[in-house]
Amino acid sequence: MAVPYFYEPFLEAFDPDSRKKFGVWYTPAEVVRYMVARVDRALKDDLGIADGLAAENVYVLDPCCGTGAYLAEVLRRIAANLGEQGHGALTGIRIKQAATKRVFGFEIMPAPFVVAHLQVGLTMQDLDAPLAEDGSERAGVYLTNALTGWAPRKTKPLPFPELDEERDRAERVKQDTPILVVLGNPPYDGFAGMAMEEERELSDAYRSTRRVRSPEGHGLNEPYVRFFRMAERRIAEKSGQGVVCFISNYRWLDGPSFTGMRERFWKRSTRCELIICTVIA
Repeated sequence: MAVPYFYEPFLEAFDPDSRKKFGVWYTPAEVVRYMVARVDRALKDDLGIADGLAAENVYVLDPCCGTGAYLAEVLRRIAANLGEQGHGALTGIRIKQAATKRVFGFEIMPAPFVVAHLQVGLTMQDLDAPLAEDGSERAGVYLTNALTGWAPRKTKPLPFPELDEERDRAERVKQDTPILVVLGNPPYDGFAGMAMEEERELSDAYRSTRRVRSPEGHGLNEPYVRFFRMAERRIAEKSGQGVVCFISNYRWLDGPSFTGMRERFWKRSTRCELIICTVIA
């Protein structure tokens, strides 16, 4: 499908500030394939889930799905795993169940959100698992801010019923779904601007330490830190264990701002609560 390859250059020319602010960067297909395969292997080898991404209890989230590259590749990996197991005619049914019930994508920008639905839909057609043409089925891709809405709250109705329903569906995923895998390419621009209050609170858990020196500098304000915390909290504190696989910059690995973040990840990993796989950009 050619559309995703054109979207980033278009946004760069049309609205470069939004492109930078929201981290709209094309992720090479080879990197996407590697990361999805690595997650599948971690599920099998480290968590003992023999079917990997094809297991019906594995719920997957790309919290910044862009044009849907990771979602499409997850579905292809599920199809490959099912094919190896000899499911035959049931493969299409299982793929459709995965795309509509347990493989989710969140996107904050409307244009890539639409492209993600298109890309997932075309991928499902290629896998002989097309969505119903009458519109009664949809992929689990939602227009929402992935960093807010994870706790129940009273919210005012939105001006359009369709947007209100979209928000409700996204928040049901956030609050009720036992997410086991979080993967993707979150924004890691250190100058992306200030976050709203609920987003800023995500990094507070990394601002204190027990056995290492306290964080120094302003690195914890980088957007990808909030995505790491969102994923860590949802998996380790709700689902109990799981896998986080993100592209990020290298600063959290040795920077003085991230001592609390590294300490927390070390504790999570030694308790087998969290498996972290990263690709350094």
